[in-house]
Amino acid sequence: MALLALAVLLGGGGSPNPPTEVALELCAGLAACLWLWSARATIALPRDPALWTLAALVALLPLVQLMPLPPAMWQGLPGRSGEIAALGLIGEQDSWRAWSISPAQTLAALLALVPPLIVLGMSATLSPQDRNWLIATAAGMALLSACFGLAQLSGPDGALRFYAYSHPKGIVGFQANRNAEADVLLIGLIAIGALAGVGRSKAGSMWAILLALLLGLATLFTGSRTGIALVPLAFAGFWLAWRNGPLAPARRVEAMFLGGTVALLAVLAALLRNSPALAWVAERFDALRDGRFSLWEDGRFAMAQYWPFGSGVGTFRQAFLPAERLEAVDPSMPNRAHNDYLELMMEAGAFGAAVLAAVVALILFMAWRAWRGRPEDRTQTIFALFVLAVIGLHSNLDYPLRSMALACLAALAAGLLAAPGRLRAGARNATRAEPAASAG
Repeated sequence: MALLALAVLLGGGGSPNPPTEVALELCAGLAACLWLWSARATIALPRDPALWTLAALVALLPLVQLMPLPPAMWQGLPGRSGEIAALGLIGEQDSWRAWSISPAQTLAALLALVPPLIVLGMSATLSPQDRNWLIATAAGMALLSACFGLAQLSGPDGALRFYAYSHPKGIVGFQANRNAEADVLLIGLIAIGALAGVGRSKAGSMWAILLALLLGLATLFTGSRTGIALVPLAFAGFWLAWRNGPLAPARRVEAMFLGGTVALLAVLAALLRNSPALAWVAERFDALRDGRFSLWEDGRFAMAQYWPFGSGVGTFRQAFLPAERLEAVDPSMPNRAHNDYLELMMEAGAFGAAVLAAVVALILFMAWRAWRGRPEDRTQTIFALFVLAVIGLHSNLDYPLRSMALACLAALAAGLLAAPGRLRAGARNATRAEPAASAG
């Protein structure tokens, strides 16, 4: 729970803010050590082969891209003619080089995988009851982020930002990017529905509705167009998780939820139409002026230069800038493709596409197995699937998984689909022996 909270708090700065990312990586390593040496070490490592395969696939590609290759191999990779010519000026053209065009950036990308992979392994070892605490942590951090965002709205543009490189308008909470903040809030909304499904009080159900509506409204104030478009999907996840829990809502409560959702949509429409303070949100839906189209055009050209091997995970900027058209150059620095699938194809080529297909297949297999084999945990399965759906859909227009905060939340979702952990035999024996020792 502490690691997941720190991930949301420190992991939202992205590559322009490396100090917080390094701090989170160190905290993740410390958490893993404490996990192994504390009382939780009585729980075995993840025992799900599908989960181990998924983790290995995610880490394998950047590892392979860092391996030194002999001159005959790396010089035969597409897109390396400029590097060969430059190294020839200093007589190093026949040295061994990595698959990646920038090994330092690929190493940084590999280290950024450490926190989500640790969250993935930890969450997979827990029992279903303990996993609910992680869902509660996701919901709690989303609510804290929304409250912090309200303070940001009350001040001038750029007030109370965690990071120097951050969107100056709207709610960004603990993130630097409005789109990442929208995803955090939507995941928190779905988490509240999952918690309501395993709750035991009508008052708790009413609070769940109110908090879900609050997070839905806060998503509007982020100004994230795709995030706002995904609000209905998040409410669908909230409702389905609640409906499939041990405490399904009564019809009266369902009607209140649906009525509140309709009221929220009406409020959003009125705010967008009549509020001068939110005119900028409506203006952002003018897709004709979206710079993503230019990025995608140049990104596809850059992808073709390195296809089918890719330039190396984390090397988008090094691969993209030489391919950018002169008429598209401006004072801003493109740091991402704003389409995670296109960026993956640029950096990993056909191998990245194969890994992505394998990861999706493994997730769908684990979800199908969990749905059929653990019907009592379907609330968690629904939560996990909707979280991954929000992130997967948003990846078409942004780069949520490049945020360590969202990568850890996605890892939590994948971990919830894995087979739950079991106590080691020694731990069970020790637990049985405790009452006798106390009696003696």
